[in-house]
Amino acid sequence: MKAGATLQSVTDAHSLDEIVGAVRDALTGLRLGVSSLDEGALHRVAGLELWSIAEIVGHVLKMDEAAHAIARSLAVGQRPSVAVPYGAAGAADATRGALLAGVQASEERLATARVLAAGGPTFAHAELGELSARGWILFIGLHAAAHLHQAAAVVRAR
Repeated sequence: MKAGATLQSVTDAHSLDEIVGAVRDALTGLRLGVSSLDEGALHRVAGLELWSIAEIVGHVLKMDEAAHAIARSLAVGQRPSVAVPYGAAGAADATRGALLAGVQASEERLATARVLAAGGPTFAHAELGELSARGWILFIGLHAAAHLHQAAAVVRAR
């Protein structure tokens, strides 16, 4: 995203239904990926990665929760007071059940995002710049997709 169009310009070019669909697809990928691995595979660190799949997915879920909180604040015209957990790994000892519950909670939060209006105030992402509430929702999907690739590298490095 940094080399091309801004995430906000991509957001502005798509309907909320398209944005929610993209995020839902990324969350489905997380759910299916976590479901396919046993506990040992979720906690193994392999290849060039420093985090296990549990830590990667936990990070995605932490960022998801923060992004939703930011979007909710922006939607009501408030300045977000969320500490964005950039670079914070998920719990190393997270179980498959806990990760799947986190994905389900994310899917439930996403269902509430269907009412976000276009435009409105923005809040800066550390690398992607100013994002509206819808921009933060789209970020969730892009972020999850990027980390799905990271998790896949761990799986391939068996």
